[in-house]
Amino acid sequence: MVKLYMDLEDKVAIVTGSSRGIGRSIALRLGEEGCRVVVNYRRNKDLAVETVKAIEEAGGYAIAVKGDVSNYKDCMYIIDETRAQFGGIDILVNNAGIFFAKPFIELDPQDWEYMFRVNVFGMFNMTRCALPHMIEKGQGVIINISSIASSIRNSRCIPHPGRVAYAASKSAVNGFTLSLASELARYNIRVNGVAPGLTDTDMVRNVPNLPERAKKVPLGRIGRPEEIAEAVLFLIRNDYITGEIIVVSGGD
Repeated sequence: MVKLYMDLEDKVAIVTGSSRGIGRSIALRLGEEGCRVVVNYRRNKDLAVETVKAIEEAGGYAIAVKGDVSNYKDCMYIIDETRAQFGGIDILVNNAGIFFAKPFIELDPQDWEYMFRVNVFGMFNMTRCALPHMIEKGQGVIINISSIASSIRNSRCIPHPGRVAYAASKSAVNGFTLSLASELARYNIRVNGVAPGLTDTDMVRNVPNLPERAKKVPLGRIGRPEEIAEAVLFLIRNDYITGEIIVVSGGD
């Protein structure tokens, strides 16, 4: 019988920004599937340790590694620590990101740079640091977390006012993902993305009129982090998908 899905048992996965929210759910799900997981965090060690414990309680194995993805040296440290602890790297999930809403006329260069420094440079830094080891191994999977704010596939997806910087940064994530997938296919390295809609995380709980906004989603509610994690898992496991961005938004 032809093997259809990637076996995740003992695969090594790094999930950036995984002490909480979507990242935490992704890390937990990969741990449940048998991955050895690196839980990356920037500031909150306690939450990262809680995520590690949750993975271990589910029968998996994980470590917490501090590092700011917007800093290239920190990314090198994350990769080096992963290799020292686990011997390699098979899966990279670039999840770490920030969000703020601010009218364009009020944006200053520092705002714009900060958004791109984390959402785009962070993705570049981690990918660039991990890639030589994946190429040497002859395989790898990279998943980049985008956002529905980057999509204009229909009128409902046009970003709301005040999200120019965020939408632009996540559009860059999409372009990076699609172009890199084409470039790395010859190395047997797959690159895909997941674009969540409104999801129940700390980042969106303070969105004005959230209950009313949720009712406008065709499925009538906002998403759960676990639902985003399932989409990530699907893209990791399917060996014949690369260069795709899956929107997980309840039809929004």
